[in-house]
Amino acid sequence: MSRPTTFLALGAGIVLVAAMAALATGSTAFLWNPEATAIVLGGSIMATVAASSPMQVRSALRWLRVIVKPNTDELALAEWWLQLALRWRHEGMSGLKGAASSAPSDTAAAIVELCADGLDAESIVALAEELVQARHRSIEQAIAFYRRLAGYAPTMGIIGTVIGLAAALGSTAADPAQLLQRIGFAFSATLWGLVTANFLWLPLAQRLQVALDDQRALDRLHIQAARYAAEGITPLLMRYRLAMLLPEERRNQLLRQ
Repeated sequence: MSRPTTFLALGAGIVLVAAMAALATGSTAFLWNPEATAIVLGGSIMATVAASSPMQVRSALRWLRVIVKPNTDELALAEWWLQLALRWRHEGMSGLKGAASSAPSDTAAAIVELCADGLDAESIVALAEELVQARHRSIEQAIAFYRRLAGYAPTMGIIGTVIGLAAALGSTAADPAQLLQRIGFAFSATLWGLVTANFLWLPLAQRLQVALDDQRALDRLHIQAARYAAEGITPLLMRYRLAMLLPEERRNQLLRQ
């Protein structure tokens, strides 16, 4: 799912909830409860931050950019590595000069630096795997943070509902209609807890999981391309091996070029 589609789906889900509430009650006024949203959002975030390490909080904020970052073209990555391998084959180490500055990603730049140091293929692979695994662990920490948020949100909604009910039942209002309205507002906190958990925090966590899976596939492409280039295999064989790491449509495009 593309980034715009992700946000459209989230927005459509929230609109659907509001529409169903309007059909059931004739109004959505009870949904717009600042106290309930403050308890749910503020309480969930504070509880999650309290249960997380500073590194996990930083990772959660840092990797939000993955949600809006354009998808990386794996075909362009494969072509870039093929061109680099060809220069390396013909020019030796001098062919790697300046390659890091034109690399399509930070991972590719770091791996090219390893290649330029004259390491053998196995050493390049071992160090590159350590590099990408550190990045993967950081994204996993962000995923755990948002899943933890999704776990706290419904509980905070219940807390908000209990506070609202206690305030409503303890009030001195003599009008039954006003009392029922306050009770309805109290239950909106539970609704907000469920909505934020299922239409915000869990989708964010799952979107990061998808981004992590995509990143693992790209990193595997980087590492294997560096291995093949360091081993000095023929350009045609390298093209075929890299093609096997791509999705079917991209694989066919690479083989036809």
